[in-house]
Amino acid sequence: MLLQPRHFKFKTRQKKRSCIKFKYTSNLLTYGDAGLLLLRPIQLTSRHLSRFKLFLKRAMRKTDKTRRFVWLHAFPHLPLSRKPDGLRMGKGKGKLDCWFTNIPGGVILIEFKNLRYGRARYFMKQITHKLGIRTKQVYTANIRIDSFLKLPKKLFLRTFW
Repeated sequence: MLLQPRHFKFKTRQKKRSCIKFKYTSNLLTYGDAGLLLLRPIQLTSRHLSRFKLFLKRAMRKTDKTRRFVWLHAFPHLPLSRKPDGLRMGKGKGKLDCWFTNIPGGVILIEFKNLRYGRARYFMKQITHKLGIRTKQVYTANIRIDSFLKLPKKLFLRTFW
């Protein structure tokens, strides 16, 4: 089932000029422990987003026992109309083809909670490959600190938060 808004006033809309700039927001995670930060702007259709949701169902297996959660911070709310191939110029605007969303760079697209570090990294790497743009993996401070810090075993790390 493809994503689309429940209520909308007009199916055909004027397309905005594509001057999507970098959105300077805080690169902090709002819900989860790990997230995927987009470094470039992208336009995603409802087909793309529904495929991502199906792919991420694997990460959410047995959520009642493991309390795993996945948040996808995008929803297709803009209509895209297209004329069929082989049609001559004129004769008005085409029919509704799909719904899409414009996502600026610098926002977190996907967040994971209560997912192991390796699994989260695997899923984010796969999604990056499917997106085809540059991304960055963002983690909270409490997940896998020992992998980022290569410390000798005799050194103790004291933190106060």
